[in-house]
Amino acid sequence: MVKVPRRAETDAVAAGPPAGPVLSPVRLLGLSIFLPSAFMAIGQMALVVVLPLYIVERGAGVAVAALVFAMRGFGSMLVNVPASVAIARWGHKTSLLCGTGVMCLAALMVAIASSTWVVGAATLLFGAGMGTWLLARLAYITEKVPNHQRGTAMSVLAGLQRLGMLLGPLLGGLGVASVGYRVVFVSIAASALLTVGLIWMFVPAAAGRPSQPARPPTSTANGSPAYGLLALVPRMLRRHRTIFVTAGVFVFCLQLVREQRRLLVILWGTTIGIEVDDIGLIVSVASVVDMAMFPVAGYIMDHRGRKLAGVGCLGILAVAMGLLPLTSTPTSYLFVTVLAGIGNGLGSGIILTMGSDLAPARETSQFLGVWRMVGDLGAFVGPLLTAVAASLVIALGVSSIIGLSGAAVLFFCVPETLSSERHR
Repeated sequence: MVKVPRRAETDAVAAGPPAGPVLSPVRLLGLSIFLPSAFMAIGQMALVVVLPLYIVERGAGVAVAALVFAMRGFGSMLVNVPASVAIARWGHKTSLLCGTGVMCLAALMVAIASSTWVVGAATLLFGAGMGTWLLARLAYITEKVPNHQRGTAMSVLAGLQRLGMLLGPLLGGLGVASVGYRVVFVSIAASALLTVGLIWMFVPAAAGRPSQPARPPTSTANGSPAYGLLALVPRMLRRHRTIFVTAGVFVFCLQLVREQRRLLVILWGTTIGIEVDDIGLIVSVASVVDMAMFPVAGYIMDHRGRKLAGVGCLGILAVAMGLLPLTSTPTSYLFVTVLAGIGNGLGSGIILTMGSDLAPARETSQFLGVWRMVGDLGAFVGPLLTAVAASLVIALGVSSIIGLSGAAVLFFCVPETLSSERHR
Protein backbone atom coordinates (compact mmCIF):
# COMPACT_ATOMS: atom_id res chain seq x y z
CA MET A 1 0.00 0.00 0.00
CA VAL A 2 1.33 3.43 -0.95
CA LYS A 3 1.59 6.36 1.45
CA VAL A 4 -0.88 9.11 0.59
CA PRO A 5 -0.46 12.54 2.22
CA ARG A 6 -3.62 13.57 4.01
CA ARG A 7 -5.13 16.92 4.88
CA ALA A 8 -6.29 15.27 8.11
CA GLU A 9 -2.70 15.20 9.35
CA THR A 10 -2.22 18.94 8.82
CA ASP A 11 -5.68 19.80 10.16
CA ALA A 12 -4.87 18.41 13.58
CA VAL A 13 -1.57 20.31 13.77
CA ALA A 14 -2.74 23.61 12.34
CA ALA A 15 -6.04 23.87 14.08
CA GLY A 16 -4.79 23.55 17.66
CA PRO A 17 -7.31 23.53 20.48
CA PRO A 18 -10.76 24.80 19.59
CA ALA A 19 -11.25 28.50 20.25
CA GLY A 20 -14.84 28.06 21.34
CA PRO A 21 -17.80 25.74 21.22
CA VAL A 22 -17.83 23.60 18.08
CA LEU A 23 -21.09 23.85 16.17
CA SER A 24 -22.64 20.76 14.69
CA PRO A 25 -22.49 20.60 10.88
CA VAL A 26 -26.29 20.96 10.68
CA ARG A 27 -26.31 24.19 12.69
CA LEU A 28 -23.23 25.52 10.90
CA LEU A 29 -24.42 24.80 7.35
CA GLY A 30 -28.20 24.42 7.65
CA LEU A 31 -29.42 27.58 5.93
CA SER A 32 -26.33 28.42 3.89
CA ILE A 33 -25.68 25.01 2.29
CA PHE A 34 -28.09 22.24 3.29
CA LEU A 35 -31.38 24.02 2.50
CA PRO A 36 -30.21 25.27 -0.93
CA SER A 37 -28.81 21.79 -1.62
CA ALA A 38 -32.19 20.21 -0.95
CA PHE A 39 -33.96 22.38 -3.52
CA MET A 40 -31.18 21.99 -6.06
CA ALA A 41 -31.06 18.22 -5.61
CA ILE A 42 -34.76 17.89 -6.40
CA GLY A 43 -34.36 19.90 -9.59
CA GLN A 44 -31.20 18.08 -10.69
CA MET A 45 -32.63 14.61 -10.09
CA ALA A 46 -35.86 15.49 -11.90
CA LEU A 47 -33.73 16.50 -14.88
CA VAL A 48 -31.69 13.29 -14.71
CA VAL A 49 -34.82 11.14 -15.03
CA VAL A 50 -36.88 13.29 -17.38
CA LEU A 51 -34.16 14.34 -19.85
CA PRO A 52 -33.36 10.96 -21.50
CA LEU A 53 -37.07 10.14 -21.68
CA TYR A 54 -37.69 13.54 -23.30
CA ILE A 55 -35.02 12.88 -25.94
CA VAL A 56 -36.54 9.48 -26.76
CA GLU A 57 -40.01 11.07 -26.87
CA ARG A 58 -38.73 13.52 -29.50
CA GLY A 59 -37.93 10.57 -31.77
CA ALA A 60 -34.22 10.12 -31.09
CA GLY A 61 -32.75 6.72 -30.30
CA VAL A 62 -31.10 5.40 -27.16
CA ALA A 63 -27.61 6.34 -28.41
CA VAL A 64 -28.61 10.00 -28.93
CA ALA A 65 -30.32 10.08 -25.53
CA ALA A 66 -27.15 8.74 -23.91
CA LEU A 67 -25.00 11.30 -25.77
CA VAL A 68 -27.19 14.23 -24.69
CA PHE A 69 -27.23 12.87 -21.15
CA ALA A 70 -23.41 12.74 -21.22
CA MET A 71 -23.27 16.48 -21.95
CA ARG A 72 -24.23 17.13 -18.34
CA GLY A 73 -21.12 15.34 -17.06
CA PHE A 74 -18.98 16.83 -19.82
CA GLY A 75 -20.02 20.38 -18.90
CA SER A 76 -19.21 19.73 -15.26
CA MET A 77 -15.83 18.26 -16.17
CA LEU A 78 -14.90 21.23 -18.39
CA VAL A 79 -15.68 23.83 -15.75
CA ASN A 80 -13.93 22.30 -12.75
CA VAL A 81 -10.50 23.85 -13.26
CA PRO A 82 -11.72 27.35 -14.25
CA ALA A 83 -14.18 27.22 -11.35
CA SER A 84 -11.42 26.29 -8.90
CA VAL A 85 -9.44 29.36 -9.96
CA ALA A 86 -12.57 31.53 -9.72
CA ILE A 87 -13.29 30.27 -6.20
CA ALA A 88 -9.73 31.07 -5.10
CA ARG A 89 -9.99 34.56 -6.61
CA TRP A 90 -13.57 35.65 -5.89
CA GLY A 91 -14.69 33.43 -3.05
CA HIS A 92 -17.39 30.86 -2.44
CA LYS A 93 -20.50 33.04 -2.46
CA THR A 94 -19.91 34.54 -5.90
CA SER A 95 -19.14 31.10 -7.34
CA LEU A 96 -22.22 29.52 -5.74
CA LEU A 97 -24.43 32.26 -7.18
CA CYS A 98 -22.92 31.95 -10.65
CA GLY A 99 -23.32 28.17 -10.71
CA THR A 100 -26.97 28.13 -9.66
CA GLY A 101 -27.80 31.05 -11.95
CA VAL A 102 -26.36 29.20 -14.94
CA MET A 103 -28.41 26.09 -14.07
CA CYS A 104 -31.56 28.22 -13.99
CA LEU A 105 -30.81 29.65 -17.43
CA ALA A 106 -29.96 26.23 -18.88
CA ALA A 107 -33.20 24.63 -17.65
CA LEU A 108 -35.17 27.42 -19.33
CA MET A 109 -33.23 26.79 -22.55
CA VAL A 110 -34.20 23.11 -22.46
CA ALA A 111 -37.84 24.09 -21.97
CA ILE A 112 -37.93 26.30 -25.08
CA ALA A 113 -35.48 24.31 -27.26
CA SER A 114 -36.72 23.49 -30.74
CA SER A 115 -34.20 20.76 -31.59
CA THR A 116 -32.40 17.91 -29.87
CA TRP A 117 -29.03 19.57 -30.45
CA VAL A 118 -30.15 22.74 -28.65
CA VAL A 119 -31.25 20.51 -25.76
CA GLY A 120 -27.75 18.99 -25.80
CA ALA A 121 -26.10 22.43 -25.70
CA ALA A 122 -28.37 23.50 -22.83
CA THR A 123 -27.54 20.27 -21.00
CA LEU A 124 -23.83 21.06 -21.41
CA LEU A 125 -24.48 24.51 -19.91
CA PHE A 126 -26.48 22.96 -17.07
CA GLY A 127 -23.55 20.65 -16.33
CA ALA A 128 -21.15 23.61 -16.24
CA GLY A 129 -23.36 25.41 -13.74
CA MET A 130 -23.76 22.24 -11.70
CA GLY A 131 -19.99 21.69 -11.60
CA THR A 132 -19.38 25.24 -10.38
CA TRP A 133 -22.07 24.92 -7.70
CA LEU A 134 -20.80 21.54 -6.45
CA LEU A 135 -17.14 22.56 -6.35
CA ALA A 136 -17.82 25.86 -4.56
CA ARG A 137 -20.02 24.01 -2.07
CA LEU A 138 -17.32 21.40 -1.42
CA ALA A 139 -14.61 24.04 -0.95
CA TYR A 140 -16.88 25.97 1.46
CA ILE A 141 -17.54 22.87 3.60
CA THR A 142 -13.85 21.90 3.56
CA GLU A 143 -12.98 25.31 4.96
CA LYS A 144 -15.72 25.39 7.60
CA VAL A 145 -15.90 21.80 8.93
CA PRO A 146 -13.05 19.98 10.80
CA ASN A 147 -11.89 16.52 9.74
CA HIS A 148 -13.66 14.56 12.46
CA GLN A 149 -17.04 16.05 11.47
CA ARG A 150 -16.65 15.96 7.68
CA GLY A 151 -18.03 12.46 7.28
CA THR A 152 -21.21 13.52 9.05
CA ALA A 153 -21.48 16.80 7.12
CA MET A 154 -20.88 15.16 3.76
CA SER A 155 -23.26 12.29 4.49
CA VAL A 156 -26.01 14.79 5.39
CA LEU A 157 -25.29 16.55 2.11
CA ALA A 158 -25.41 13.25 0.27
CA GLY A 159 -28.62 12.39 2.14
CA LEU A 160 -30.17 15.56 0.76
CA GLN A 161 -29.03 14.50 -2.70
CA ARG A 162 -30.85 11.24 -2.12
CA LEU A 163 -33.92 13.17 -1.00
CA GLY A 164 -33.70 14.78 -4.42
CA MET A 165 -33.39 11.32 -5.96
CA LEU A 166 -36.62 10.40 -4.17
CA LEU A 167 -38.68 13.50 -4.91
CA GLY A 168 -37.12 14.50 -8.23
CA PRO A 169 -38.03 11.36 -10.22
CA LEU A 170 -41.44 11.14 -8.53
CA LEU A 171 -42.36 14.77 -9.18
CA GLY A 172 -40.76 14.69 -12.62
CA GLY A 173 -42.67 11.57 -13.68
CA LEU A 174 -45.97 12.84 -12.31
CA GLY A 175 -45.34 16.26 -13.84
CA VAL A 176 -44.68 14.81 -17.28
CA ALA A 177 -47.84 12.71 -17.06
CA SER A 178 -50.01 15.65 -15.97
CA VAL A 179 -48.59 18.88 -17.46
CA GLY A 180 -45.88 17.80 -19.92
CA TYR A 181 -42.13 18.02 -20.25
CA ARG A 182 -41.76 21.76 -20.79
CA VAL A 183 -43.52 22.71 -17.55
CA VAL A 184 -41.28 20.29 -15.67
CA PHE A 185 -38.16 21.98 -17.09
CA VAL A 186 -39.53 25.42 -16.14
CA SER A 187 -40.10 24.09 -12.60
CA ILE A 188 -36.48 22.93 -12.47
CA ALA A 189 -35.41 26.47 -13.43
CA ALA A 190 -37.62 27.82 -10.62
CA SER A 191 -35.92 25.57 -8.05
CA ALA A 192 -32.53 26.91 -9.20
CA LEU A 193 -33.78 30.49 -8.89
CA LEU A 194 -34.98 29.79 -5.35
CA THR A 195 -31.53 28.42 -4.55
CA VAL A 196 -29.96 31.65 -5.80
CA GLY A 197 -32.08 33.60 -3.32
CA LEU A 198 -31.15 31.36 -0.38
CA ILE A 199 -27.42 31.62 -1.15
CA TRP A 200 -27.69 35.39 -1.46
CA MET A 201 -29.33 35.66 1.96
CA PHE A 202 -27.43 33.12 4.06
CA VAL A 203 -23.87 32.65 2.71
CA PRO A 204 -21.55 35.30 4.21
CA ALA A 205 -20.30 37.81 1.66
CA ALA A 206 -16.65 37.17 2.56
CA ALA A 207 -16.95 33.37 2.43
CA GLY A 208 -13.93 31.76 0.83
CA ARG A 209 -11.94 34.95 0.32
CA PRO A 210 -8.31 34.00 0.93
CA SER A 211 -6.47 35.25 3.98
CA GLN A 212 -3.01 36.80 3.65
CA PRO A 213 -0.50 34.29 5.02
CA ALA A 214 3.18 34.52 4.24
CA ARG A 215 3.40 33.27 0.68
CA PRO A 216 6.13 31.97 -1.56
CA PRO A 217 7.37 33.88 -4.62
CA THR A 218 5.21 31.67 -6.84
CA SER A 219 2.00 32.94 -5.25
CA THR A 220 -0.42 35.51 -6.60
CA ALA A 221 -1.54 38.61 -4.73
CA ASN A 222 -4.41 36.76 -3.08
CA GLY A 223 -2.21 33.98 -1.72
CA SER A 224 -3.08 31.29 -4.25
CA PRO A 225 -0.36 29.42 -6.19
CA ALA A 226 0.30 31.14 -9.50
CA TYR A 227 -0.89 28.46 -11.92
CA GLY A 228 -2.18 29.26 -15.35
CA LEU A 229 -5.33 27.40 -16.30
CA LEU A 230 -3.51 25.20 -18.80
CA ALA A 231 -0.63 24.46 -16.41
CA LEU A 232 -2.76 23.85 -13.34
CA VAL A 233 -4.07 20.38 -14.19
CA PRO A 234 -0.75 18.71 -15.14
CA ARG A 235 1.02 20.40 -12.25
CA MET A 236 -1.59 19.29 -9.72
CA LEU A 237 -1.61 15.76 -11.16
CA ARG A 238 2.18 15.64 -10.99
CA ARG A 239 2.44 17.11 -7.49
CA HIS A 240 -0.25 14.77 -6.11
CA ARG A 241 0.28 11.86 -8.48
CA THR A 242 0.18 9.22 -5.73
CA ILE A 243 -3.30 10.35 -4.73
CA PHE A 244 -4.65 10.51 -8.27
CA VAL A 245 -3.32 7.12 -9.42
CA THR A 246 -4.90 5.41 -6.40
CA ALA A 247 -7.80 7.30 -4.84
CA GLY A 248 -8.41 9.06 -8.14
CA VAL A 249 -8.96 5.74 -9.92
CA PHE A 250 -11.55 4.80 -7.29
CA VAL A 251 -13.35 8.13 -7.78
CA PHE A 252 -13.34 7.72 -11.56
CA CYS A 253 -14.80 4.21 -11.35
CA LEU A 254 -17.42 5.16 -8.75
CA GLN A 255 -18.68 8.15 -10.72
CA LEU A 256 -18.77 6.12 -13.93
CA VAL A 257 -20.88 3.41 -12.31
CA ARG A 258 -23.15 5.91 -10.55
CA GLU A 259 -23.85 7.78 -13.77
CA GLN A 260 -24.45 4.52 -15.60
CA ARG A 261 -26.86 3.51 -12.87
CA ARG A 262 -28.86 6.71 -13.31
CA LEU A 263 -29.06 6.25 -17.08
CA LEU A 264 -29.26 2.49 -17.54
CA VAL A 265 -31.85 1.82 -14.84
CA ILE A 266 -34.20 4.13 -16.73
CA LEU A 267 -33.38 2.83 -20.20
CA TRP A 268 -33.56 -0.81 -19.09
CA GLY A 269 -36.99 -0.15 -17.59
CA THR A 270 -38.28 1.09 -20.94
CA THR A 271 -36.63 -1.89 -22.67
CA ILE A 272 -38.62 -4.42 -20.62
CA GLY A 273 -41.85 -2.49 -21.17
CA ILE A 274 -42.37 -0.56 -17.91
CA GLU A 275 -44.31 2.72 -18.26
CA VAL A 276 -42.63 6.08 -17.61
CA ASP A 277 -44.62 6.91 -14.45
CA ASP A 278 -43.98 3.40 -13.08
CA ILE A 279 -40.26 3.80 -13.71
CA GLY A 280 -40.36 7.09 -11.79
CA LEU A 281 -42.16 5.37 -8.91
CA ILE A 282 -39.71 2.45 -8.77
CA VAL A 283 -36.71 4.79 -8.91
CA SER A 284 -38.26 6.80 -6.08
CA VAL A 285 -38.72 3.66 -3.95
CA ALA A 286 -35.06 2.81 -4.49
CA SER A 287 -34.20 6.40 -3.58
CA VAL A 288 -36.03 6.03 -0.24
CA VAL A 289 -33.73 3.13 0.60
CA ASP A 290 -30.73 5.06 -0.72
CA MET A 291 -31.62 8.10 1.38
CA ALA A 292 -32.18 6.00 4.52
CA MET A 293 -28.56 4.82 4.32
CA PHE A 294 -26.92 8.23 4.77
CA PRO A 295 -26.80 8.14 8.62
CA VAL A 296 -25.20 4.70 8.37
CA ALA A 297 -22.69 6.02 5.84
CA GLY A 298 -21.84 9.00 8.04
CA TYR A 299 -21.31 6.77 11.08
CA ILE A 300 -19.12 4.33 9.15
CA MET A 301 -16.98 7.10 7.64
CA ASP A 302 -16.42 8.92 10.94
CA HIS A 303 -16.01 5.85 13.17
CA ARG A 304 -14.93 2.88 11.03
CA GLY A 305 -13.17 4.66 8.20
CA ARG A 306 -13.77 5.96 4.69
CA LYS A 307 -12.49 2.78 3.01
CA LEU A 308 -15.14 0.50 4.49
CA ALA A 309 -17.91 2.76 3.21
CA GLY A 310 -16.32 3.16 -0.23
CA VAL A 311 -15.61 -0.52 -0.86
CA GLY A 312 -19.11 -1.53 0.25
CA CYS A 313 -20.70 1.17 -1.90
CA LEU A 314 -18.92 0.41 -5.16
CA GLY A 315 -18.92 -3.36 -4.66
CA ILE A 316 -22.69 -3.57 -4.18
CA LEU A 317 -23.32 -1.13 -7.04
CA ALA A 318 -21.20 -3.25 -9.35
CA VAL A 319 -23.09 -6.41 -8.41
CA ALA A 320 -26.44 -4.68 -9.00
CA MET A 321 -25.35 -3.50 -12.43
CA GLY A 322 -24.40 -7.06 -13.29
CA LEU A 323 -27.79 -8.36 -12.14
CA LEU A 324 -29.93 -5.78 -13.97
CA PRO A 325 -29.85 -7.55 -17.38
CA LEU A 326 -31.34 -10.62 -15.66
CA THR A 327 -34.53 -8.73 -14.78
CA SER A 328 -37.60 -9.00 -16.99
CA THR A 329 -40.53 -8.14 -14.70
CA PRO A 330 -41.38 -5.06 -12.61
CA THR A 331 -40.77 -7.06 -9.42
CA SER A 332 -37.26 -8.22 -10.33
CA TYR A 333 -36.49 -4.76 -11.73
CA LEU A 334 -37.57 -3.21 -8.41
CA PHE A 335 -35.43 -5.66 -6.41
CA VAL A 336 -32.22 -4.90 -8.32
CA THR A 337 -32.91 -1.16 -8.36
CA VAL A 338 -33.32 -1.20 -4.56
CA LEU A 339 -30.09 -3.20 -4.21
CA ALA A 340 -28.30 -0.50 -6.21
CA GLY A 341 -29.86 2.08 -3.88
CA ILE A 342 -28.44 0.28 -0.85
CA GLY A 343 -24.98 0.24 -2.37
CA ASN A 344 -25.11 3.84 -3.47
CA GLY A 345 -26.37 4.93 -0.06
CA LEU A 346 -23.43 3.29 1.71
CA GLY A 347 -21.20 5.74 -0.16
CA SER A 348 -23.18 8.86 0.75
CA GLY A 349 -20.63 11.68 0.71
CA ILE A 350 -17.60 9.40 0.24
CA ILE A 351 -16.09 11.34 -2.68
CA LEU A 352 -16.65 14.69 -0.99
CA THR A 353 -15.22 13.44 2.31
CA MET A 354 -12.11 11.86 0.81
CA GLY A 355 -11.51 14.93 -1.33
CA SER A 356 -11.68 17.16 1.73
CA ASP A 357 -9.38 14.84 3.68
CA LEU A 358 -6.77 14.71 0.93
CA ALA A 359 -6.84 18.36 -0.17
CA PRO A 360 -3.70 20.35 0.78
CA ALA A 361 -4.28 23.36 2.99
CA ARG A 362 -2.67 25.97 0.70
CA GLU A 363 -4.31 25.05 -2.63
CA THR A 364 -7.57 23.53 -1.55
CA SER A 365 -9.89 24.77 -4.30
CA GLN A 366 -7.39 23.96 -7.07
CA PHE A 367 -6.89 20.41 -5.79
CA LEU A 368 -10.63 19.90 -5.38
CA GLY A 369 -11.17 21.21 -8.90
CA VAL A 370 -8.91 18.52 -10.34
CA TRP A 371 -10.37 15.93 -7.92
CA ARG A 372 -13.87 16.70 -9.19
CA MET A 373 -12.61 16.73 -12.76
CA VAL A 374 -11.44 13.12 -12.35
CA GLY A 375 -14.87 12.11 -11.04
CA ASP A 376 -16.67 14.05 -13.74
CA LEU A 377 -14.52 12.36 -16.36
CA GLY A 378 -15.92 9.07 -15.10
CA ALA A 379 -19.45 10.48 -15.16
CA PHE A 380 -18.88 11.59 -18.76
CA VAL A 381 -17.32 8.34 -19.95
CA GLY A 382 -20.17 6.23 -18.53
CA PRO A 383 -22.94 7.43 -20.86
CA LEU A 384 -20.49 7.47 -23.78
CA LEU A 385 -19.89 3.80 -23.08
CA THR A 386 -23.61 3.22 -23.43
CA ALA A 387 -23.73 5.26 -26.65
CA VAL A 388 -21.04 3.17 -28.35
CA ALA A 389 -21.93 -0.24 -26.85
CA ALA A 390 -23.68 -2.74 -29.07
CA SER A 391 -26.40 -3.24 -26.45
CA LEU A 392 -27.51 -2.22 -22.98
CA VAL A 393 -26.48 -5.66 -21.72
CA ILE A 394 -22.87 -5.08 -22.78
CA ALA A 395 -22.89 -1.59 -21.23
CA LEU A 396 -24.18 -3.01 -17.94
CA GLY A 397 -21.61 -5.83 -17.92
CA VAL A 398 -18.66 -3.54 -18.60
CA SER A 399 -19.88 -1.10 -15.94
CA SER A 400 -20.05 -3.93 -13.42
CA ILE A 401 -16.47 -4.98 -14.15
CA ILE A 402 -15.23 -1.39 -13.85
CA GLY A 403 -17.02 -1.05 -10.50
CA LEU A 404 -15.43 -4.19 -9.06
CA SER A 405 -12.01 -3.00 -10.27
CA GLY A 406 -12.45 0.38 -8.57
CA ALA A 407 -13.46 -1.26 -5.29
CA ALA A 408 -10.32 -3.44 -5.43
CA VAL A 409 -8.10 -0.37 -5.99
CA LEU A 410 -9.58 1.37 -2.95
CA PHE A 411 -9.22 -1.74 -0.77
CA PHE A 412 -5.63 -2.61 -1.71
CA CYS A 413 -3.98 0.68 -2.70
CA VAL A 414 -5.51 3.59 -0.75
CA PRO A 415 -4.71 4.17 2.94
CA GLU A 416 -7.40 5.28 5.36
CA THR A 417 -7.96 9.07 5.33
CA LEU A 418 -9.88 9.33 8.61
CA SER A 419 -7.59 11.06 11.12
CA SER A 420 -5.87 8.52 13.37
CA GLU A 421 -7.09 10.06 16.62
CA ARG A 422 -10.68 9.34 15.58
CA HIS A 423 -10.11 6.02 13.80
CA ARG A 424 -9.76 3.45 16.58
